[in-house]
Formats: sequence, C-alpha cells, structure tokens
Amino acid sequence: MAQSRSLVPLAAIAGCFGVYGWAVFAFTFRHDGVIGPRYDVPGTDWMVQYGAARAAIEGRIGLVLDGDRFTDFLNARFADWLRGPLSFHPWIYPPHFLLLLVPFALLPFGVACGLFLALGGAALVAAAWCAVPGRGERWMVASFILLSPAASITAVTGQTAFLTAALLLGGATLAAERPVFAGLLLGALTFKVQFWLMVPVALAAARQWRALGVALAAALVLVAASIAAFGFAPWQAWLGDVLAPAPGFRVEWREWSALWGEDVFACALLLGAPDRVGAAIQLAAALAAAGAVYWCYRSKLRPTLRLCVLLAASCLAAPHLQGYDMLLLAVAALLFLSDGCTHGLRPGDAGLALSLWVAPIFNPPRVIPLGFLTPLIEAVFIAALMLRAGRSARDRA
Repeated sequence: MAQSRSLVPLAAIAGCFGVYGWAVFAFTFRHDGVIGPRYDVPGTDWMVQYGAARAAIEGRIGLVLDGDRFTDFLNARFADWLRGPLSFHPWIYPPHFLLLLVPFALLPFGVACGLFLALGGAALVAAAWCAVPGRGERWMVASFILLSPAASITAVTGQTAFLTAALLLGGATLAAERPVFAGLLLGALTFKVQFWLMVPVALAAARQWRALGVALAAALVLVAASIAAFGFAPWQAWLGDVLAPAPGFRVEWREWSALWGEDVFACALLLGAPDRVGAAIQLAAALAAAGAVYWCYRSKLRPTLRLCVLLAASCLAAPHLQGYDMLLLAVAALLFLSDGCTHGLRPGDAGLALSLWVAPIFNPPRVIPLGFLTPLIEAVFIAALMLRAGRSARDRA
C-alpha cells in the first residue's frame, strides 16, 4: 500500500502528459496545429491499411506494390478527408496482414478505423490483465496504457500499435501455460516483423519449444494463405523493398519515414553517420538486445520483469520505431511499476519508468533533440533489470 501511495505524484505528472496527448488527438479533427505536432487529419496511417485492403478487394493488388502509384491512389481516394496531399505513403507490411484487414475494408473508412482501434485496445487491456497478478495493479496498468501518449498517437494516426502490443504481451505471457494459443498470437505478430525479432530468442531461452513451433507454423500458414489469396507477386515486391529497395524507394523512404524514426538507426543517421554505419550500429544494438533477452529468460528474474525486458528490447532492436510503437515501452514501464508495488521500488525506478512512458512526447529526434536519449533510456532500463536479476541470483546463492 505504501508503495502505491508513493506513486501518486508520478501518476499526477503522467496524467498531465496523457491529457495533453489526447487533447492533440481531439484538436486534430478540426484545429490541426493548435497544439502539438501537425497530423493533418486523423487516420492518415489507417488510410494505407484500409486503402491496401480495398485495392485487394477490387482486384488491384498491383497498385499496392508501387509506392508512388499507391500514394497517388490514397490522395485521390481520400481527397475529401485530407487537408493536403499525403507525402510518400507506401504499403510496407508483409502481405499476410491483408488477410486481417480485408474484413475491415468492407466497412466505411471511419467505422473501420474506430472498430480496429477499439478491438486492438480491448485486446491489449486483456493481455495486460493476464500479465499483472494484483487486481489494483491491473486497473492501474490498464488505465495508464490507454492514457499514455503512445496510445493517443496510435489513435490519431490509426496505427497498429494496440494490436502489436496485445499480440506480443499476450503471447509472451501465456507461452508457458497455454503454448498453443500463445504460439498463434505470436505467429500473427509476424505482420509487424521488426517487433517479432526477440520472440524466438525469448522462447528458446525459456525452453518453450512448443509455443515457438506453433508460432512458426502459424506464420507459415498465414504466408501460404496470403499467397493463395493474392499470389506471390506481393511477397516478391515486399521482399524486394526490404532486402534490395529500388533507389527511388530508398530515397523516399529515408526522407519521409526513416529519418522521422526514434530507433538507433534513425539517431545514427541524424547524427551524420552514413547509412551502412547506421545499419551496423543498429545491428549491434539488436544483438545486444537479443543477448539481454536470452540472459534474462535464462535467469531467475520474475516473469513480469522478464516481460519488461522483452518489450524494451523489442524496441531497442527494431530497425524502425515510431511514437506509436513506443506503446511497448509504456506497457513495460507500467508492468515494472506494478511489480514494484508488490516487491518494492528502488531509488530511481519511478523516474526511469516515467521517462519510458512519456518518451513519445519528446520525439522524434529530428524535431526534438531530447529524443536522441530514447535508445539510451531503453538500454539503461534493460541493464537495470539485468542487474536486478544478477543480485537476486547472488542472494539465492
């Protein structure tokens, strides 16, 4: 109880940032730019997902494979909703994500977006409910997940972060007790492949082979189903964009997406590193994150804290990270605090958790230099949990 009371000032500070984030969302509908960043109109990223699914339904899957043509298609289709033309907005998801999106594309645009966000948010709350043992802590975590700046950014853009976080958190939480269901969740997570990188590391370290096998099988089934539905061309185009992008695509993607990220690669490029050096630094960060996940999942670290490491390491390792993706960091921070309510908080824990939770407010680094600290904070958070696991092991010995 005393630990919970000590978090009241922290909750008040976080609440102010959360209200600001949702105020930005509200003002975007009619007063773009009054406060916060300019999002043009709500749902600009949902236009990509909805537009791709509509093109697939209409038999124009080839349109989705060309970033420039697809952007022109979106600008024409949503001209009445947009205040100005979209910049380069290609389809960059693996094609099996279309299987999930097609049912939503049968609905009107706004209804589909609202339903997609509502279902994703509900799934994330349910996953958090499973991950947190105490009833009071469950309500705290669920409330502050939805209040978080990353959640409001997800809502204003119409992004997939609710679904991504729900699948990763739910799958990792249930892997030991319900490996088949957990594997299905983690297999579906492959639609956001950059946040799947740490999954096999964690499952292998925990010797949860059944969950890993089901996850791989589920992913293969989804790939096969998408090939049956849309042909192999979408996969060929997607693999080309990921592994060997055309010069025009690379330039556009670098300018309109990569340099607006909050990942290690984006920070390196913005600090003047050549692309290859930035990629090497990002690879080093991913390998370090994988090592941390493996070590923590082999240690006696409490399950809730292992989840924190997995969520933070997934962000550190991701080659592309945006403000909405930091919902994973917000969840990690809240799980960390919920564990502290039960087992005790140490000096600096509350500040470290708050810095993760509010990180989207002080990003991207291209606009706010304070954002350059984001990968460092992620690394410090992971290191703190590793030290905690080491001390726990020595105490047991």
